[in-house]
Amino acid sequence: MSREKTLPVQWAFYDPTHDVVESRRNLPHLDMNGVLTFVTFRLADSMPKQVVQRWHEEVDAWLRQNGLDEWSVDEVLKSPSVEASVKRELRFHKTRRWHGHLDDCHGECCLRNRLVRNFVAKSLLHFEGQRYDLERFVIMPNHVYVLIQMRVGVRLRKQFRELLRFSAREINRHLGRHGSVWQSEPFDHIVRSPEQFEYLQGYIDGNPSKARLRPSEFTLWSRESE
Repeated sequence: MSREKTLPVQWAFYDPTHDVVESRRNLPHLDMNGVLTFVTFRLADSMPKQVVQRWHEEVDAWLRQNGLDEWSVDEVLKSPSVEASVKRELRFHKTRRWHGHLDDCHGECCLRNRLVRNFVAKSLLHFEGQRYDLERFVIMPNHVYVLIQMRVGVRLRKQFRELLRFSAREINRHLGRHGSVWQSEPFDHIVRSPEQFEYLQGYIDGNPSKARLRPSEFTLWSRESE
């Protein structure tokens, strides 16, 4: 490992004065260079239609319980008349339930296979200390969580397109098949504060035990353990 990789990293958090690149495909994205970001990417079959439908029903139930049954999620989040605390709670509920369904490990879960996970770990670590700095990641049976900070001039979305393309090719070659491996669009969230950073570190570390996985079924990497 090079000396550059061993130097301490100054983790940065969301800054409203920082330059940001906004984009949208199916999901909204904020790319803030040099800022710590939590990224989730998952296998193409990790959220079957019936599970996605159940998630929508859970979110609708939350809206009803909070007297917002006539509103859509987007209307609540965009309305200036809705308190910021309500919006935060809705975002948290949506995200928590979504990740909860991911942790149920639906689909084929080919990442249970250690050799398959190694292709993903290799892809993540390939440019560590050069294009970006990794804080930690966990490779679960059907999804991956990453805390990452891009270096100057490197765009997160472009980097993850390359990472997913490379790892998908290697996984398909190893498994002797063709077709989609990953759900096409990762989810990314800029870390807002040191407190949220600490929460996400604990969330990643605790994810395997929450999903009741054996040590052979996941890969956990962190900068401090490295």
